[in-house]
Amino acid sequence: MGLHVTNNAQAHCSAHRQFAYVLTWLPEKNYVPGTEVELRGGLFRQYYEWKIHHIEMEHAEVLFSPTVSKAGPDLFQNRKQRIILKVRLLQMIRKGEPISIKLTATPSLYAAMDLDLDIWIREPLSIWADKGTELNPLLKEMEKGCRLSVQAGPVERFSVYSHPIAGANGKVRTCLVPEDRYGNPSHFEKPVTVRWSWLADSASVTMLHSEIIELDAPEQVECLTVFIPMNELSIHENISNGLVDREDLVVKGNPVLTGEKQGFLPAFGEIHWHTEEAAGADGGRPMMEAFRCARDDLNMNFAAPSDHDPAGLEWDQTVCVVDSYNDDDSFATLYGWENSTNRGHENYYFTDPNHPAVRGGKAGFKPENLEMATSQLDTFQDFIAIPHHTNSNATLKKEGIPGWHQYNWSEPREYRRLVEIVQNRGNMEKNDYTDVWRGLSHNLNASVQDALRIGHKLGFTGGTDNHTGWPGRVVYENAKSVILTGVWTERVERRHIFNALWSRCTWAVCDTRAIVWYTINDVLMGGDVQLAEGEEMTAHIQIHAEAPLQSIEIISEGRTVWSASSSSPIVDLLVPLGKVQHTTHYYLRAMQRDGGFMYASPIFIEKLDVLKP
Repeated sequence: MGLHVTNNAQAHCSAHRQFAYVLTWLPEKNYVPGTEVELRGGLFRQYYEWKIHHIEMEHAEVLFSPTVSKAGPDLFQNRKQRIILKVRLLQMIRKGEPISIKLTATPSLYAAMDLDLDIWIREPLSIWADKGTELNPLLKEMEKGCRLSVQAGPVERFSVYSHPIAGANGKVRTCLVPEDRYGNPSHFEKPVTVRWSWLADSASVTMLHSEIIELDAPEQVECLTVFIPMNELSIHENISNGLVDREDLVVKGNPVLTGEKQGFLPAFGEIHWHTEEAAGADGGRPMMEAFRCARDDLNMNFAAPSDHDPAGLEWDQTVCVVDSYNDDDSFATLYGWENSTNRGHENYYFTDPNHPAVRGGKAGFKPENLEMATSQLDTFQDFIAIPHHTNSNATLKKEGIPGWHQYNWSEPREYRRLVEIVQNRGNMEKNDYTDVWRGLSHNLNASVQDALRIGHKLGFTGGTDNHTGWPGRVVYENAKSVILTGVWTERVERRHIFNALWSRCTWAVCDTRAIVWYTINDVLMGGDVQLAEGEEMTAHIQIHAEAPLQSIEIISEGRTVWSASSSSPIVDLLVPLGKVQHTTHYYLRAMQRDGGFMYASPIFIEKLDVLKP
């Protein structure tokens, strides 16, 4: 009994291709004509990521489908029900009688975002039932449903992800990852011998799937160079991000520093992504697998989940997974969750799994809106609140009103120390900017610059708001994209990573792992500087990028006060900013020639009043 996939379409991630399926439903009992049958998706994000183009069931009249909606639910209702097909049986069907369901679908762009399907039944009332009698309930069949699977497409990229500095063991952990065009880790059709060059030495590995290698610490800033022989690739495979060098395609990794910088280590991570453990299952893959991918596919130094409103057993499960992946000096994990309200969304992070800011925890923290959240958060300590997609609102509308609105920037709070300046909904820096900065939302007056102008002291993070259980990854213009947060930390360890975030020693990166060092009068990004009126200010900019820099800008109060370009990916500049005139802030942004960009957190200048003698 149950629902089965009769033919497996072997779907792979694609923006356009339609895969044809035939399902067979074996009813668990006899059903009379007039019975309503619904085919429903499992998790909301699975349902949302897959696109059903056509679906039909034999012996039935279609009431609702992607192309027929005469009896379909509205968008808000269907978010919970996730109805893919609704039919009314036209004839008697018997227990175990095979019923064919045919559908065509384009799957998710994220591998393993499989679509679970189940059958729901509403049997008709007797014709003798009294007028006005309530309908019979919709009941899910007890027998198991089926799953439509999606895997990575053919190899079209090759990525090299190195930790930005050698670890405690003196080695540089590096991941070599064949990927499809959307960034899903893929595999070669047959073994490929990949060579690399590092510190004037070379080595090789024969690989089908991703490989993790350990490199010696460099004596100068280095990027691993990898050579993939073209004659070992199949006719279906390519390395589109590789440069041709004779018989090879050549890919370079990200910059790796020689050692600490003034006692700090650079580290990259992602702290805003969702999993299927979320309340309402608003993510598409398990948290365990999401952490593994963050550590072993994108080779991050730290990560934290941010599911919506996990409480009780959901929170206990989150804590268990977060702790299982925490590994001092290798891969640090934090606790976190997202509070979504109609006045904006923000995430909370802490190092104690029993912190008062746990949803429904010991302090009974269950805010319904930002105002309520703020009144309770004011009584807590040792946590960080990070607003996100501040300058956008929901595309999902009911009676023309968005489901949620741009962030309601109210009075500044000490614990709102960071803001997510870029994510999958675009760049939130300001209200209007050119397309290269991914300005997908405009003129909603809740940008990062708006917040800085009214007195919020905010450092910058980059997050994905990924609801597919793939930390760090987004798909932008139908191609792979990666957004991360960089931090300067004394150690890759839970408390130290938290302290780095609290200190705002952060920079956001999009499609690059550029290492950014930015100071004013020797105070590191995110810091506060107290200077007397008339004192000189000098910025120090060091960037180790992955491509030449189209633009480097220092911005104060929404205005570019200094700019330059560089034909080299490496810059080391001292920039005079003039004399202190008033309390203000300066932040750094830079754009690579290949489209990757970065934001360094502001440095906040406080003008001191100097009394005349």
